[in-house]
Amino acid sequence: MNRIVLTLMVFLLGTAAMVAQPTSIKLISPGKNVGEEYRAGSSNDITYDTAGTYRSRFRFQFGTSVTGPWTDLSGVSNVLDSAKRGVVSGGFRVPAVLTQTGYVRMVLLNADGSLNEGVTSVSKNAFKTIQPPPSKIDSILSGSITVNTTLSRNKIYGLRRYVHVMAGATLTIEPGTIVFGDSVGVNSALIINRGAKIIANGRADAPIVFTSSAPSGQRAAGDWGGLIILGKAPINNPGGEAIMEGGFDANDKTRWYYGGSDATDNSGILRYVRVEFGGIALQPNQELNGITLGAVGRGTTFDHVQSSYANDDGFEWFGGTVDAKYLISNGALDDDFDTDNGFSGRVQFGIAQRYATRADQSTSESFESDNDASGSTNQPVTSAIFSNITCIGPLANISTTPNSRFGAAAQIRRNSRESICNSIVLGWPRGIELSSVGTMNAAFNDSLYIHNSSWYGVKSTWLNLAGGTPPAGMTVDWLKGSMFSNKLDASSPDGAMLENPFSDTKFSALPKAGSPVLTGASFDRVAGTVAIDDQFFDKVTYIGAFGTQRWDLPWANYDPINTVYLPGGPTAAGGNVKITYPNGGESFKGFSYQDIKYDTSNTFGMTFKFQFGTTPSGPWTDISSVADASARGNAKGAFAVPNT
Repeated sequence: MNRIVLTLMVFLLGTAAMVAQPTSIKLISPGKNVGEEYRAGSSNDITYDTAGTYRSRFRFQFGTSVTGPWTDLSGVSNVLDSAKRGVVSGGFRVPAVLTQTGYVRMVLLNADGSLNEGVTSVSKNAFKTIQPPPSKIDSILSGSITVNTTLSRNKIYGLRRYVHVMAGATLTIEPGTIVFGDSVGVNSALIINRGAKIIANGRADAPIVFTSSAPSGQRAAGDWGGLIILGKAPINNPGGEAIMEGGFDANDKTRWYYGGSDATDNSGILRYVRVEFGGIALQPNQELNGITLGAVGRGTTFDHVQSSYANDDGFEWFGGTVDAKYLISNGALDDDFDTDNGFSGRVQFGIAQRYATRADQSTSESFESDNDASGSTNQPVTSAIFSNITCIGPLANISTTPNSRFGAAAQIRRNSRESICNSIVLGWPRGIELSSVGTMNAAFNDSLYIHNSSWYGVKSTWLNLAGGTPPAGMTVDWLKGSMFSNKLDASSPDGAMLENPFSDTKFSALPKAGSPVLTGASFDRVAGTVAIDDQFFDKVTYIGAFGTQRWDLPWANYDPINTVYLPGGPTAAGGNVKITYPNGGESFKGFSYQDIKYDTSNTFGMTFKFQFGTTPSGPWTDISSVADASARGNAKGAFAVPNT
C-alpha cells in the first residue's frame, strides 16, 4: 500500500511541474488605445493575457513598425508568467527613439531560451514616442574623469551617458554651476567611485544644480539617473562590498562598487546642492535614485542638499556612516529617506514633501528602512538616527481618499534599528509601521527610538505591528506611553500650525506663532543604545525641521519644472539680485533721471528689467531694462522718476 501511494505522489508532482505552453497570447498594452503617447525614459506597465496558461516565459521587444525589426527591452527579455501574471509593472521603459509608429511585441520563449515565433502578439495600435529637445550646453562630460577637474559656473555642462569620476581624481564644481543630464530617455548619471572625490561646495546664494536637460516647463521625474557617490565605509553585505543595483559589469570593481572598512572615509563635500529629476528605472526593481549613497564615510561633508522629483527615492543610503544636516526631498516617487545595509549615520533637520498624485507601485513612504533585503542580523545593523524631520504627506484633508499606493509615513522593518526623534508627521494615511520581530524587539528594548515626535492628520492607524508576534506589552497604543513623549492629533494636519505645508510651489513648513511644535524637543538618552545625546546634534527646543527661521531659502527650489537655467545665471531663489541704489530714504524730483546700482552676485550676460511701484509688493510699472555686461553694477540714468 505504501508503494502505491508513493508512486501516485511522484506522478502528481511531476504533472504539476509540467508547464502548459500557450498556443496564443495577447498583448494588451502599450497600444491598447488609438493615439497613445509615451515619453522617452518613462516606465510604463505592460499588460497581457496568456489564455489561461501560466509559468511560461516571454520576451518583450520594441519596434517602429508592426513587423519590426525588434529590439529587446531591458529587463524584460525573460519574464516568468507567475504571481504577477497579466502585468509587468514598469516593464516598458520607453527608448529614446522618436517615432509615430511604435509597437511592443511579446514572444514566447522555448525551453532553451530561443524565440518561439509561432506564439507572438504585437500592440493593437501604434503609439507615439515623444522626447523634449535638449537644452543648449557649453561643454560635454563623458566617459571617465581620471585627473583633477574643475567645472566653472561660466558654462553649462551636459553629461553623456554615465560619467565616472575614478579613484584618485577630484571633481571640483564652482558655486552656481549647472550640470544637465543627457537627453531625456538616454541613461545618464554622475558617479563618484570609491577613492574619488567631489567638491561641490555651493553657497546659499549660488547653489550647484544637477538637473534635466529638458527645457523649462518640460522637465519630468526620471529624465536622468541622478548623483551617485560610492565610498569605502562599512556595509553589511557578505564580503563587505557590493555592486550598485542596475545590472552593471560585476568584473570591474573600479566602477559601481562600494563598501570597505573605513568608517571615516572621505568622498568630498556636498553643500548647497540641488539634484532635480534624477532616478531611472533601469529595469523592473532595479532603480537609481535622486541621490544614491553607497558606503559613504563620515569624513564626507553632506549638508544643505535637495532632491526634487526623484523617480524613485529622494535619498537612499546603502550602508555607510556619513552624517547629514539640512536635507530636502520633495516630489519623490517612492520614499524620501531610504536606509539599508547597515547605514549608521545621523541626520538632523530635514523636509519630506509629498505630492498627492505621485506614488510608487512599491508603496511610498517618507521613511523606509531595512537591515537588508532578507531581514538578516548581518553587522553592522542599520541604525541611523533621524532628528528634526518634517514629513508632509499627501493628505491636506484626511476626509479625502488617498492614492492607494501611499502607505505609512515611516516603515521600519527587516531587523532595522533606525530611530526617529523630535520630528513632525502630518497628512498621512497611516503613521508608522514596525515590521519584523527583530525590529519590534529593538523598539521595545530601546535600541530603536520613536521619541518626542508629533503626528497630525493621520487617517487610520497610528502604529501598525506586522511581520510576526510583538513582545508582550507592545500594542498598537504602545507609542502613547508617557516615557516616549509622542503626541497624536489624528483629526487634521492643521494642528501643527505650519504656514503653507501643502503647496507644491509656494511651500513653507515654518511654524506659525503659537504652534505646538515650537517646543517639545529632547536630546536626552533615557535608556538603551540610541545616542540622541551625541554632540553631532544641535540641541534645539523645537521639533520638526524649523524653529522661527527658514534654512531652505534662498538656495532651495520648489518649482524646478519651470526654472530657467542659463550659464553664469542665478541659481538661487530671488535670482541673487540686489538693488543697492536707490534703497530707501532718498528723495527724487519728478521727471529726473537717476542711476540704478545693483549687485548680481557675479552673474554675467543676463538681462534685467527694472520696475517702479509705490509699495514693496507693487503693482509694478516697467521703467527700464539693462544687459548685465559692461554696464553691470550701474545703470546710468535708467530710473526715469515719474511725477507721482
